[in-house]
This record gives sequence, structure tokens and C-alpha cells, in this order.
Amino acid sequence: MISAAASSAGGAPLDQLAVMAALYGGGSAALLWLVEAHRRGRTRLLVRAGAAAAFVFRLPPWAALPTFIGIVSLLAVMCGGFWDIGYHIDYGRDDGPLGNPGHWPMLFGFFGSFAAGVLCLGLAHGQEPGPAWVRLGGGWRMPVGGALMIFCSAFGLAALPLDDVWHRIFGQDVTLWSPTHFMLLGGATFSVIGMAMLVSEGGRARRRPAGPRAEGIGATIGRVWIRIQRVALLGGMLVGMEAFLAEYDWGVPLYRAVWQPLFHAASAALVFTAARAWGGRGGALGAWGIYAIVRLLATLMPVLAGRSPSAMPLLLASALCVELAAIAAAPRARPLAFGVIAGLACGTVGFAAEYGWSHLVMPLPWQPGMIAEALPTSIAAGLAGGMLGTLLACGLRSDLPPPRTTRAVTCGALALLVALGVNAAIKETPDARATLVLTDTRPAPDREAMAEVRLDPPGAADDANWLYLLGWQGRRDRVVDRLERVREGVYRSTRAIPLNRTWKVGLRLQNGRGRGAVPVRLPPDPELGARGAELRAPAKFTRTFGPDSAIMLREQSADRAAWLWMTAIGVIFAFYAVFVAGVALGVGRLGRRGAKPASVASGSTVQANSY
Repeated sequence: MISAAASSAGGAPLDQLAVMAALYGGGSAALLWLVEAHRRGRTRLLVRAGAAAAFVFRLPPWAALPTFIGIVSLLAVMCGGFWDIGYHIDYGRDDGPLGNPGHWPMLFGFFGSFAAGVLCLGLAHGQEPGPAWVRLGGGWRMPVGGALMIFCSAFGLAALPLDDVWHRIFGQDVTLWSPTHFMLLGGATFSVIGMAMLVSEGGRARRRPAGPRAEGIGATIGRVWIRIQRVALLGGMLVGMEAFLAEYDWGVPLYRAVWQPLFHAASAALVFTAARAWGGRGGALGAWGIYAIVRLLATLMPVLAGRSPSAMPLLLASALCVELAAIAAAPRARPLAFGVIAGLACGTVGFAAEYGWSHLVMPLPWQPGMIAEALPTSIAAGLAGGMLGTLLACGLRSDLPPPRTTRAVTCGALALLVALGVNAAIKETPDARATLVLTDTRPAPDREAMAEVRLDPPGAADDANWLYLLGWQGRRDRVVDRLERVREGVYRSTRAIPLNRTWKVGLRLQNGRGRGAVPVRLPPDPELGARGAELRAPAKFTRTFGPDSAIMLREQSADRAAWLWMTAIGVIFAFYAVFVAGVALGVGRLGRRGAKPASVASGSTVQANSY
């Protein structure tokens, strides 16, 4: 019998960690050597590569090459990430960081994003510094966008060793929604802001400080191409932000349903508002177009690899709302008013559109019972996202409101998002039990059965966000069976449920703040000790709803002291606080200093103008 015990339930194998350390360490050493050799004139590799990228992007080499490498790296992270999620849903935990093919493009992409920032440092040597450039000492200077790329990527890379330590302490958590996993995804996603800042800095460096604006078809094409780059970067950023909800797109969410409209409204409002305010007319729709293309590409990766496919949110209505909001409040003339109107539209019209879209494509459609909590949450999240998006655009244009206003709006929006997150995280275990009657449709060893579910009390699932049978980690496409209601308190499956080999099967209920599950069948897993004993599914049984983490996170150690868990969460939260503050300071630096004219000799131009 194939057992889930084939993979480690704790940290990664030491030999794989050694290989990763050697590859990352050797790659970092080679990268630093290349930068130093370029600085001393011993190699022209970066000169040639930078010139080619500058020709394509119409930016200085120190902005063009890191942006290109960053884009390629993050595409690898995104495709590998969706491949990885599909792998875990079908196979469970893996054999370590090098034992899962979905990890390979991710590991390449994480390092590539970091390398892009370091190469920016090398390419910027000897160039006329911009007003927002960062002084690093020893004669080193670099654009603030490149520095932010290094900072974000380092934050994500720091999650790799922390993730292994986390698993060794708390056991495996085969879920995207892990604190260290969010560090990886967050660092990669928000490095796009650094790339956007590089495009902004590079665009200014190409202009003559006191010369007239160039005219003609070539200049017009160049300006359009720069606008395309702006909205494309932000559209790609939306893919990364939406990836936080990937488990919902597969129908295996760990937390309550309200998280989905919260993330949708906040991320769509932030990205589309920034794209419209920075990219100009049509910017929100352009960003949505890039989002749709890249997200479809990422969706195809697990399918091509033979893994379970996911659905994807539409978010088109939010993009349209932002374009219309720009008519009511001009993004440049009244940026904060634009952010408010756009955010509120994303939180209301966007919510309504995604509600309808969920019933067309989502494995767990939104239900009427969630509206009372989800709609105000979506409105508040959209408002916060809209305000942050318009401030991001102002920073990229070096046109931020007065410091006191900027700080108040930023802190207020972030505090609102934290409050919404705290509320969404509140849960209760349903006070109910379920009796299941299984009618076999296929005998062992390939046993499958139809199920009838009787709830006690009968109204336990009234107005529920979801009540369904989940089958996953069976080495093929997962089962998300939304039960058919027969009568009050009685439901039945719509398809045969697999009850064999490595399949894990559970009955999941989420109603208001209630979130719990009844384990139906769990395979033997000797590596987990007592909690890894096989749970059989007899023809008829009654079980009480318990925390669904008991089956969703079966590998997680349950005997760790509460203080240890809270301390670990506090440490990770401190990392996040530093990360968010660093991103805000980087955008603020460009927003305050970027518009100041660079000091150039009389009659000269910025050196990068020759590209």
C-alpha cells in the first residue's frame, strides 16, 4: 500500500540543505565577483548585457537589466508556485526542497530576483547618481529601486532557513497559509515595487535636465512603451498578491471564506488604482490584461504537470470601476479622493461581480450567508487598498502629499487591514456532529462510495459558507463535492468519494465564525506517531466536528507549548513589520527626493541618455 509516510514529516533532509547552501552560496560569491570585476573594468559582460536590455526597455542599463532579470525570475516563481501547490494538494508533503519539481523554478526565481538587485548595484557604478539614490559607503551608490529589490528578495530568501526551522519545531504544515511561506511569497511579490521604482528612476535619468520634451513618432512610441512597462509590472504584482488566495482557488482553504473578498478588494484596489494613477488612461485595464495573461499561464503549469487545476478570480469589474473613478476624481489633481472613490467601488461593485463569478467557476462559490460580514469587510479593504495604491503611484511619480498626510493615510490603511485580518482569523469550532452512511460503488482496494450526511443539530449548516466533502492527496485530481441538500439536516454526495490508498477525506463546514471538520478517512502515516494512525471509514459512523486543522494540517505537531507558538509568531510578525516599514520608506524616499533635478555639468546630459 502506498503510504503518505514516504516523505519527511519534519525538516528537510540535511543533504538537500547542504546542496542548497552550496548553490546559493556559490551563486552569491559568483555574483559579487562579477559586480566587483565590472567595477574594476575586468569584464564587459554586464556592459553588453545592460546595453541589450537598455535597447529593449528604453531605460538606462542599471534599470533595464535588473528589471528584465526580475521579470523572468518572478515568472519562474509564479509558475513554480502554482505547480508546487498542485503537487501538495495531490501528493501531500514532499521529500524536501529538492524533492519537489515545483520547487526548482521557485528556488531559481527567488535567487534571480535577489541577483537582479545586486546587478543594479554593479551597473550603477560610475553613473550620474539620481537624487534618491542610496549611499552605501566605500564609494558605492545605487538607485533606491535596486536597493528595495535587494531588501524584498532578502526578506523572501530569509524565509528558506526559517521555514526549515519552523518545520523542525512545529512539524510540516502542508499549506500555503504558513507564516514562513507568506514571507517567501511576500518578498517576491513586493520586489515588483522595487522594479517599478527602477523604471521610474530610469525614465527620469533618460531625460535631459533642462531640455525640451522630445517629439516625433519615435518619442511617442517610447512614451507608450514606458507606460506599457508600468502597467505590466503592476499587473504582474496583482498575480502575486492573488496567489495568497490560491488555496481558495483549488477549493482547499485553511481559513474562513471572508478572507477571499478581503484579499480581492484590497489587492485589486491597490494595484488598479496605482496602475491608473501612474500609467495613465487605461492603466487599470492594462494591468488587468497582464494579470489575466500571467495568471492563466500560472494556471496551466499544474495542468501541464498532471496536477490538479485551479480556478481564478476575474477582477475585471474592479479594473473598470477604477477607470470610471478616474473620471470622477482626477488621479493627479485629487489623488486621495481618487483612492477613496476607486477603493469603495472595488469593495462594492467588485464584490458583487466576484460573487457572481464565483458561482460560474469557483469550487466553493460565495453564499448569501457570508454577505453580512463579507460585504463590509470588502468595502473597508477596498478603501484601504485604494488609499495605499494612490500613495504608491504618487511615490512613483515623486509627487507624494505632505509628509504628515502621507504617514497618517498609510498607517491608517495598514491598521485597517490588520484589524480586518484579525477579525477574519477569529474562528469557533461548530458545536455539531455528523452521521455518515456510505454506500460502496467500488470495492477495496480501490474503494469508492456515495455518502449521505445527517447533521445534528439539523440546522448546523443553515446559511453556511460551505459544507462539502474534500478528498485530497490521492495522487490525482482532488475532490471538492458540494453536497446536495435532501431535506433539513440531510445531505448527500453528488459523486463517488475515493476511500483508498493515500486519500484523505473530510467533511468540512464553515458557517459564520464556525469552522470545523469531521475526518472521514485518513491513511496510515507512521512518521506521525500516534496521530498518524489510520482512520477507517465504516459503512455508518457518527463523529463530532473538531478543528479542521486536525485533518488539514495533520502533520503539524500538536504538543508544542502555547508560549513557543506565540513567540514564533511574534518573531515572524516582527520580520513583517520591518519588511512593510522598509517598503514604505523606500517608496517615500523616491516620492520625496526623486523629482529633484540631478546635478550635471553645464551642457552635459545624464550618462544613461546615450542608451
